[in-house]
Amino acid sequence: MVTSSWRMEWARTWLIQRLDKLIPTLLGVPPALVLAGLGCMALAASSDLANTFDSPRRGGPAIATLLSLTLALAFVCFLLATRKTLPLSLARHWRVVRLLIFPILLWSAFTAVQTSGILARGMASALTTRHVRYGSDDLYYNHYNALLVLHGQNPYSGQRLVDEVRYFGEQAYTPLRRGHFADPRHYPSTAELDAVLATYLADPRTPPPEIDPRTTHSYPAGAFLANVPSVWAGAPSVAVTQILLFAVLLAAIMLVAPAPWRWVVAVLLLATADGAGQVTGGDFEIWPLACVAAAWLLGERRVVSAALLGAACAIKQTAWLAVPFYLVWVWHERGAAEAGRRALVALGAFLVINLPWLVASPREWLASLFLPISLPLLPDGSGIIGPSLTGVLPLAPSTVYSLLELAALAGALIWFWRAESQMPFAGLVLPLVPIVFAWRSSERYFVLLPLLAILAAVLTLRGSPRLGYHSQ
Repeated sequence: MVTSSWRMEWARTWLIQRLDKLIPTLLGVPPALVLAGLGCMALAASSDLANTFDSPRRGGPAIATLLSLTLALAFVCFLLATRKTLPLSLARHWRVVRLLIFPILLWSAFTAVQTSGILARGMASALTTRHVRYGSDDLYYNHYNALLVLHGQNPYSGQRLVDEVRYFGEQAYTPLRRGHFADPRHYPSTAELDAVLATYLADPRTPPPEIDPRTTHSYPAGAFLANVPSVWAGAPSVAVTQILLFAVLLAAIMLVAPAPWRWVVAVLLLATADGAGQVTGGDFEIWPLACVAAAWLLGERRVVSAALLGAACAIKQTAWLAVPFYLVWVWHERGAAEAGRRALVALGAFLVINLPWLVASPREWLASLFLPISLPLLPDGSGIIGPSLTGVLPLAPSTVYSLLELAALAGALIWFWRAESQMPFAGLVLPLVPIVFAWRSSERYFVLLPLLAILAAVLTLRGSPRLGYHSQ
């Protein structure tokens, strides 16, 4: 009994000593990481609302509004995390606000376990599956287009949708806002989608109005070139390389984090269960996002940094929004001439990646880049389109949302130009702000945003030395 009592007392003393050291450490976590963690929690709530209630399609006005508000809160927190100093109003209350680090880290640790499990199961499935299933039609298209390239065929020419659907045995395609799907407030059910596809497969020569076979190649060439190595190697799923890229990006961000807070950064980075689910076969956002992140990380190297930015643009059109923010950053740090040089390098990288198809089928290649704008796609998303679809806000024509998106881009650029000296790395987060106002602002565009936000917070903690460059 005496021995048992002594052991309990020793364990109690040891725990108290550790807590005495841990609590002050946690209370000293930099505001940038606390705010980034709070943004991660808000964004996770937004994504959970979208997935749990299938919002805004079927979740109702209250859920759609809450979805938009949590997304907005995430952006506010992420942008505050890039400030060199706290706003005065927040600084006054920081002694209380900093206590949020405790629930943030508890939630992050719990989510990190989920993320690790998702990645492990995703890799195992990607390496062993006999029937690949992706979470979006885009991945089916990119996988199949990589196969076409390996067989010496041009993905931009001809109608490939029938062959792609039959190859994978999955009925995934991009529905259009025409015919039976003309009502933007009514997203078609699975049965309705399958019925239209069955009509098309029965007679591919006359596609129904709800389908446009060109959607199998509605991205720049980098979208399918990124998958050529894994398809060539015989990997059953292109998710293999996406998971590896995700892990490399996480490791890179952790390595540049200040050593005392590297463990906090690691836990926050792993608190991206929805992002992990996406890279295991949900979408291919990780490719342009990783290239943009690397462009900022390697900002001191003119050619490599700008070429990575061009590569991001050669993968997906959403990366184009990152270009002006990157150039503003370079302009402020190194001047207009350096920004101009990097713009030319980025453009060159974009053209080189797309060159074979730009030369072989210039009209089809160019038309494909603008299909996401020119085609009448169904509205959907976590931004203001959600309250619009559910009656909280008026539902305007799609052109109005395009104008709002452009206005948001212009406003964000002007704001960043003025605030760059105080928030030099906010340009990593701001490019996704315009999508909040878009006709299509699916949560898939935002689930990996925490990686960019945490990177921005880490670079803010490291300071903002003026960009140098190597004359490669």
